[in-house]
Amino acid sequence: MKSVSRLMMMLVAIVVLALPFSVAAAQTNTRSVTWTEDQINNSYRVSNPWRRSVTDVSVDLLPGQAVISSTQTYRRGTYQVEAVYEPRVSNGRIYWTLTSASANGEPASQDLINQINASISASWRNYVRQQAGTGRVQSIVITGTDITVTYSGR
Repeated sequence: MKSVSRLMMMLVAIVVLALPFSVAAAQTNTRSVTWTEDQINNSYRVSNPWRRSVTDVSVDLLPGQAVISSTQTYRRGTYQVEAVYEPRVSNGRIYWTLTSASANGEPASQDLINQINASISASWRNYVRQQAGTGRVQSIVITGTDITVTYSGR
């Protein structure tokens, strides 16, 4: 009986001593990843668009938004396209919203902007997941020179 009580006391002591370590391990690790405007513009996706009709792609970061410019050549003509995107974080995910777009200086209709917004909802989130691993996004900050994503890892 005495050995059983000693064993129980030893187990209780081990659990009590291990408790601070388990609480520390249970906390999520907060990490940040930063991409500069130069890194983005030199990335393979920007410097080598998958469509041959799209050339001269560049990304210009402004506070709170990203402006993507490109030249798009089709049978009917060549267009200088500019699109302005703003990010937001919702439920641990990044969502990009096209706020304005133009081709050769002519603004896109709101109906076209709505269609584009419907099709891009997951693309950037997938890119970040591949680059930074799994986790939940806490914030995204765009300055004039870089994008910083802060997320909690699992």
